[in-house]
Amino acid sequence: MNKSRTMAVAVAAVVLGSGLLALVISYYAEAGADTGSLNRTGPAVAWGLPIAKLVFNASAACTIGALMLALFALRPKENAFRLALDLAGLSAAVWTAAASVTSLLTFHSLANLALFSDGSGGAFVSFLADVDAGRLGALTILIASAVTFLCFAARSQRYVPLTAVLALAGLFPLALNSHAAGSGSHPDSTVTVVIHMGAAAVWLGGLIAVVILRRALTPDRVSTVVRRYSTLALGAFVALAVTGFLAAWAGVGSIEGLASPYGIIIAAKCVAFVVLGLFGALHRRWVIRRLDKNPAGGAMTFTVLAVAELAVMGAASGMAAALARTPPPAVTRTGFSEETLRIPSLVDPFLSWKPDPMWTLACGFAVFLYLAGTRRLRRQGRPWPRYRLMLWTLGMALLFTVTSGGLRVQQEYLISAHVLTQMALMTVIPLLLVPASPLTLAAQVINHRADGSVGGAEVLRLALRPFLAATATPYVPAVGLAAVLAVLYYTPLLEYSSRTQLGYGAMSLLALLSGCVFVASLAGSAGDSPASGPASKLMSIGGAAVLYAIHGWALSQQPDQQPDSRKQEWLITVQQPWDLSVMGVPEPAGAAMWILAAGTLGVAAVTVVVQARSRATAQHRTHGAVDRARELTSRS
Repeated sequence: MNKSRTMAVAVAAVVLGSGLLALVISYYAEAGADTGSLNRTGPAVAWGLPIAKLVFNASAACTIGALMLALFALRPKENAFRLALDLAGLSAAVWTAAASVTSLLTFHSLANLALFSDGSGGAFVSFLADVDAGRLGALTILIASAVTFLCFAARSQRYVPLTAVLALAGLFPLALNSHAAGSGSHPDSTVTVVIHMGAAAVWLGGLIAVVILRRALTPDRVSTVVRRYSTLALGAFVALAVTGFLAAWAGVGSIEGLASPYGIIIAAKCVAFVVLGLFGALHRRWVIRRLDKNPAGGAMTFTVLAVAELAVMGAASGMAAALARTPPPAVTRTGFSEETLRIPSLVDPFLSWKPDPMWTLACGFAVFLYLAGTRRLRRQGRPWPRYRLMLWTLGMALLFTVTSGGLRVQQEYLISAHVLTQMALMTVIPLLLVPASPLTLAAQVINHRADGSVGGAEVLRLALRPFLAATATPYVPAVGLAAVLAVLYYTPLLEYSSRTQLGYGAMSLLALLSGCVFVASLAGSAGDSPASGPASKLMSIGGAAVLYAIHGWALSQQPDQQPDSRKQEWLITVQQPWDLSVMGVPEPAGAAMWILAAGTLGVAAVTVVVQARSRATAQHRTHGAVDRARELTSRS
């Protein structure tokens, strides 16, 4: 235990020391600019705020990383699991304190007041209660406090997922307060910032936890834990690469912007990121093999290399804290898409692009994991239909095109493009993804863990399988489909999805999941229950057709016939840029819903009928063969 405490202090010194050094170097010029004649906050606020954010980021990362390691890599009954929860709790306590200091210094920075000036106490309370930035800071403090309590009070593994999710949710307020949340193009980049921060927390915090807890693990367990952490780190590395590039280019905006202080820090972070990638490659290709061959000697090699990696990570964290206080260069447009001021034509959805970070990562990971699964099956000598691989690849390509192509841009202004996006996610793409049987493939290739930790197979068994079993009857997904359509068109999510990246992500995720669950209920085996037979499936398809018909009719009404129509509300809400009246922009939103719904539901109905006839024919042949066998037996 004493050795673990010594290691924890040493790791904290390495991370915070390198982070402070990088922060001072990166932020020195900007801090000098902040202390001009009009700035009354003083150097305590100018330097205290980025330092507090550095401690905030490091402690939040250590909390999240220790929880993720306890959930996915450690045995619930081993000593390292208990120490991981203790580490997460102590880190969460520091996180709470850092969040409090950050809120206080943010108030003084925005109010342009020196620390502890007269009347600042009452104004700070009003800031926490009445100002958005203050309320978000208070929410972060509450979340960090709740995580601290759960880490020390809930010691069972069943509470670790809840605590980890709550800790990840604690990153949202900081992302909403970040300057990046309001930069870039029309929609904000909140989701990009959250994914970036979450991936960095898993990577940095997980490595800190592995290094601190290494002495609490037996030599043979070190190799297993490092290998599992390496898998998490690889996913975090890819997520950081994608979101970091998107966020950096949105802030810099042009090649000329790289010469600004903001661009210089971005370039330095890129260099650190490349170095960290080399460290990761050494871990996967060299250190893990040494741990397998010589656990004792390999553990020391891992520790030395990991401490060096943590020093670079600390420097990157310091640069990130400096970057948060450095204004991005003024640009007139982003680097990905330039919104046109003319009414788009039919080919424009295929010519413009605006990559969405969440769906870019999701599509990339989904294709990679599916290919890896089919490759593992081939190595084991088990076949997997090629048409399923083709359907999965085509579905993911279409998903990426819809969420990152021209429809992604135009749905911010045209309700017809919004409807096409939602209907493609809800009706077209599930017809490609569900027949690819990704869950069946995962069940065949993912190994079950016998040590009590949670892996891919356990996630499927504990989370997805019960949900799919509950929605196997087609009536349940049909009701869910109706509820999702109501949420998408008759709640504030309609406006929110056009204005914010977070709202768009919620809309697209709801549409895709509801469509996949509905199609999966139609594709499932009829079994012995009449509620899941062909008749009930066809009735569910008919109900969905009526549902789409009603929504399409509502969308097709002109504003003069229906003053509160979705179309009129949409155009007024999103402030369409074409300088035309609502009557001058006829959009085929209702027709688009009718056409896509009719085509996809027709395909689903034909598939259900064909499957029912195939099963009936197979059963008839089976019964005939049994009858003939009985007849021959009776004759003999």
